[in-house]
Amino acid sequence: MAAAQQDIHAAHFGLEDFSDFSDGMPVLDEDDEEELANSYPSVAVILGSSHDLGTGTLFITTRRVIWQGDAGSRRGLYADFQNINMHAISNDQSAARKPCIYMQLEPSTSAFADTAEGEADDDEDITPEVRLVPEDSSKLEELFQTLCDCAALNPDPQDADAEEDAEFYYNEEEVRAGARGEERTAMLDHFDSLLQAPHSADMEEPAEGDPDRFEDAEETEHAESHADGLPHSMRPEQ
Repeated sequence: MAAAQQDIHAAHFGLEDFSDFSDGMPVLDEDDEEELANSYPSVAVILGSSHDLGTGTLFITTRRVIWQGDAGSRRGLYADFQNINMHAISNDQSAARKPCIYMQLEPSTSAFADTAEGEADDDEDITPEVRLVPEDSSKLEELFQTLCDCAALNPDPQDADAEEDAEFYYNEEEVRAGARGEERTAMLDHFDSLLQAPHSADMEEPAEGDPDRFEDAEETEHAESHADGLPHSMRPEQ
């Protein structure tokens, strides 16, 4: 019964069961060109603030984060990178008792599959928080960087569209506050280039050769019409 409850918790926190291991290594999806980036032994997984699943080996691939419990549990879990909303280094030791990787995930599609219709579920409104706690805290920075590198290989298509749109809108104060020195200069030059009108030789030439080129046509027609009603001696010279 306890194992079934753990399965429900894992699904609610955005993790799927994984059992495809061979000789202690996860079997990767060759069709998706999945490759192993790195592995870290003795990493504990904590769901929320209290569901400690114990320690195991963490495998970070170019597509997923996979965890295999130590020999005693023989349990595996995974999450696709596109299912991970955020990850960061956390020094809040209230839940993990030591520095860890804090992640928020999208709840798994199977989270409520086994919940009877109309039956209340205590986990329904939980925040899908997962903490990865390496026994060796000196590996935390390296683990975080590996997560960042592999997450960059799996961009959200909607985020990419938003970035393209955002290129034409920016808050100058935020740009100045967030960039320094050469970075700020290059960034502002880039935005200025987006706002510059196209240069054309045809727009400079008429000022010398035809000073009346941009004179209002209606005013010219009105002046000529008014002149037609004047005596010849009072008409403006042509």
